[in-house]
Amino acid sequence: MRSALFLNGDCEDFESVDLEDYDLIIAVDGGAKRFLKAGLVPDLFVGDGDSLDESDLNELKALGCEVLLFPKEKDEIDTELALRKAIERGAKEIDIFCWMGERLDMLLALMYLMGSFNVKITAKSRKLIVGVVSTELELEANPNEKWSIIPIAGDAYGVTLKGFKYEIANKNMPCDHPYGVSNIAILPRVKISVERGKVAYFRWLKEPS
Repeated sequence: MRSALFLNGDCEDFESVDLEDYDLIIAVDGGAKRFLKAGLVPDLFVGDGDSLDESDLNELKALGCEVLLFPKEKDEIDTELALRKAIERGAKEIDIFCWMGERLDMLLALMYLMGSFNVKITAKSRKLIVGVVSTELELEANPNEKWSIIPIAGDAYGVTLKGFKYEIANKNMPCDHPYGVSNIAILPRVKISVERGKVAYFRWLKEPS
């Protein structure tokens, strides 16, 4: 089962996402505004409502969207609650959209969350795809694309990179020496594996400035 989460970040590519590819569509708090503006209805709303008006929530309910409203004072951010709900309802693969923006703290929190669940979670935009690897993944690539692979939540051990200009085999990646930044894919598929710890990968679909 595939689920898509729409956050409240930058999202110039909202209309290009094919919602038919997903079994469960979740609007995360302010992300619901995009659906209402486009005349679309998500399956589920998850959030504390601090980025919406009460009229927006009432409209979602009237349109048939299931609304799960949480207290504003809580220990979890809305994205964590939405991820948990998606997994509770059977999602084995989750794509996150509308996640980029100025809140670097929220981006870091998102990366930690992506690595904390035992399902495939990917953050996607037209420019960049981000994911976390804790065992092994084989991923699509385009030759000459820029990729970065860095450890998160501690050092990563026994990292192997294949299909890149700078390949490594069973090498450690300490957090204080992020040498995996700005690698280049040379094959249409690349492989990233980790024996212990986690790494995040950044696949730049468009060359960053």
